[in-house]
Amino acid sequence: MRVFINYTHSDLNAVEQIAAFLHAENHDVGSEEKLLPDHDWAAKLSEQITSADAVIYAISPDSLASEWCQWSLGQALKAGKPVIPALLRESASLPESLAALPYIDVASGVNDDDKEALRKALNNLDTYKVALEQSVSVSDAPNGIPAQAVGTIDISRATSPRPALLPNLLHILPPPFEWLDIPSGEVTLRDASADGGSKGGTFKVGSFAIAKYAVTNAQYRVFLEDNKGYNVERWWDFSDAAKAWREANPTKPSISHEEEKPVVGVSWFEAVAFCRWLNVRVRPGLAMANRDMPGHVQPRKSLPTVALPTEQQWQHAIENDEELMDLSGNVLEWCMNSWGTDHVVLGGNVERVVRVGSTEHDEETRLSHRDLAKPDARNTEFGFRVVCYLP
Repeated sequence: MRVFINYTHSDLNAVEQIAAFLHAENHDVGSEEKLLPDHDWAAKLSEQITSADAVIYAISPDSLASEWCQWSLGQALKAGKPVIPALLRESASLPESLAALPYIDVASGVNDDDKEALRKALNNLDTYKVALEQSVSVSDAPNGIPAQAVGTIDISRATSPRPALLPNLLHILPPPFEWLDIPSGEVTLRDASADGGSKGGTFKVGSFAIAKYAVTNAQYRVFLEDNKGYNVERWWDFSDAAKAWREANPTKPSISHEEEKPVVGVSWFEAVAFCRWLNVRVRPGLAMANRDMPGHVQPRKSLPTVALPTEQQWQHAIENDEELMDLSGNVLEWCMNSWGTDHVVLGGNVERVVRVGSTEHDEETRLSHRDLAKPDARNTEFGFRVVCYLP
């Protein structure tokens, strides 16, 4: 059976659990297809809905507020598709057009009882047919970005214990954002000692995840405008040099209004401060998620860390997932390492590693070229992306 899941991007973690169950039952999840920027999103989604045998509406306050979710519901009802409501959060309520239908409660995760309820629903689709007069009126051109254009459903995150711990930053930052899982392995850095850098060598790298996209102007702007963000002293107390730089540079960086382009002109100090702020925002979010999923509570020692990539992580990522990392037209990217050592040293006003993250440079350059910059440089060619790893 072909099933279309109607969801919003902030609910991706929960939706992937539903998708994993559907795959295990040999159903085809039509909404896994990625929508690209040059696609006619409405036409593509309409095609996926029309070809589906059933629609599962993943209901949360966010999906109820999403114009694309409302539009997709309208298309499903207009096409006469059975719609199975799946309640993701207890605070959500069913849309009026679906109020008379039985719903599946997956607010605590997809447990065995929920799986059996989903099986019965998919075997009794006539129960979920909605009368035509219940169809909803929706806009021809919804605002915002549909979930399928933000990131893809990846059931490995639902079936693998480690990736399930990766934070969904779309609860905090605007899209696009997507994690790429990078396996453990070895990486070799070339000798840069002739230029004052480290001697390089071969290093073991543990598994981690890296952001598919560099941090955008819109995402960094959240940090700038948060009243507990950029101006708060605690984000700058990781070194005396960082505190001194912040005191000497009280003016926030000037951020472009091209929201989805990589943020540039931020110093290494500012990139690290962003990551420290994001970590604190992520961890309360995980605590709230665990509160709603008592069977999946993670011990404190396994909380993930969001940070700038080390140079070894950055190179290992591009060697493993260059085709997936969004590099086109991108910038040079800050790394955690100081230039003179292969280790992470937060203190000091020392030069930092930058790596080439742009397809304007050839593959050999991206894989091997090591460069440096002072941590206070607000260079319009420098940006950054984040990684996430477990201790």
